[in-house]
Amino acid sequence: MLETFTIGISLGCVYGLVALGVSLIYRTTGVLSFAQGAFVMIGGMVGAWLADDLGAPLGIALLGGVAAGALSGFVLAVAIVIPLWKRGASPFMVILGTLVFLVISENLVLNQLGSQPRAVRAITPGWKLHVAGQAIESQVLWVLLATVLVGGALYVLLMRSRFGAAMRACAIDQQTSRLLGVSPTRVALAVFALTAAIGALVGLLIAPIQFSAYTAANAYGIKGFLAAVIGGLGDVRGAVIGGLIVGLSEAFIGVYVSSTYLDLILLGMLLAVLLLRPRGVLPGTKVVAAR
Repeated sequence: MLETFTIGISLGCVYGLVALGVSLIYRTTGVLSFAQGAFVMIGGMVGAWLADDLGAPLGIALLGGVAAGALSGFVLAVAIVIPLWKRGASPFMVILGTLVFLVISENLVLNQLGSQPRAVRAITPGWKLHVAGQAIESQVLWVLLATVLVGGALYVLLMRSRFGAAMRACAIDQQTSRLLGVSPTRVALAVFALTAAIGALVGLLIAPIQFSAYTAANAYGIKGFLAAVIGGLGDVRGAVIGGLIVGLSEAFIGVYVSSTYLDLILLGMLLAVLLLRPRGVLPGTKVVAAR
């Protein structure tokens, strides 16, 4: 039971951080991005490549993976999202653009780094926490710590900084924010890079527990989106709650119900939430699409 709970919490934190990126982008720019899973995959694969193929120290590999994720998010915004905005594209076309970016990322990683799964070395290998006769891997604790620190840092950024005030202004009314001297385009660039860096960090932290591969983008993207919807799309608090719900559900359903029908049951949960609480466990934030 404790082992299943621990697995569920660690998965929940991962999905919650991915969902946090989805919700933060949607809250600030009105864009529903399906590319967040790509950043998780890019972070894990680039970090493993730096450590294994180039022999870089773990710290350099972690920083390189996060930097690669942030750069990918910046490219997504500059090459796809913002040009579509300027051409007056519909929200559906912007969503399609993020999906195209996801497919391109998968193919680039496949061609450059190969199809074999890769793992990043654990931060504190060999160390375990023993609770009630069960051993908890130290990497799980690093995932928990990262979730708390990232969540806290984002709260301070949103509520206590000038950039956070600009993000909130864009979320409320982007036309008015322009009149106040806040550029929604610059805010979007920063938000895409920031959320992509968070996604890459997730990929690096979970890679010692679960192998990373080019196919991981879809899995993390879908579960993260599911968590964002359950938590209330656009609500950064609900994103973490939704992630924990999805992670714990996945762990307990897989162990005690059926691993065969796991995804089907999770999608059934999503439909139930959409029917009973369409705004999620916590009410989401009203957003408008940037132009």
